[in-house]
Amino acid sequence: MPGETAASGTSSGKTGTPTAQTAGAAFNVTVNAVDANWNVVNSVTDTVGITASDSNAILPANAALVNGTRSLSVTLKTAGSATVTASDVTDNSKTACTGSSLTVNSGAVARLQILLPGESSAPGTATGKTGAPTAQAAGTAIISGIVVNPVDANWNVVSSATPNVILMSSDSNATIADDTDNRRQHDPRVRHARLIELYVQDDGHPDV
Repeated sequence: MPGETAASGTSSGKTGTPTAQTAGAAFNVTVNAVDANWNVVNSVTDTVGITASDSNAILPANAALVNGTRSLSVTLKTAGSATVTASDVTDNSKTACTGSSLTVNSGAVARLQILLPGESSAPGTATGKTGAPTAQAAGTAIISGIVVNPVDANWNVVSSATPNVILMSSDSNATIADDTDNRRQHDPRVRHARLIELYVQDDGHPDV
């Protein structure tokens, strides 16, 4: 993993700790075929495969070792902690190796996310959320509120961001809460019983 160095003959076979990565940014991992004392066996040309604990990760195709080693590109998309595992595809009698856990940080703010009652955040996925909006009664405040998140390109919440949020509705008669900062909950009141759309905008950064 980035930040680690091979150390043959030692108890763990490596030194250092994984450096934090940014969601959506590619980095390289090195896979080595080693003996019982972590010495690289440069005659091995087995094909290896990479998996990750991040189900949204972009993973490399299986590839053959060259002189017992191979560097492969991985892109993790979900902020938090993650691990990467290497397996010997040619010889499945070899035990797969899971690397040390590393931290994945959110990227720069790329947009605002709006979550309606019935929807949940799903960072790293294509849409950034799961579920479907629940129906609301006209003239009644939306009980569970509306959550607005500043997110990166992979829908990870950027907790350090403080956008000045403007909430808008396709219902011209809707009552909407005042502007607020960062990740906050709104309780707008919809006046008409019909299908409506809600929009959010960062007043301080209209390009977001």
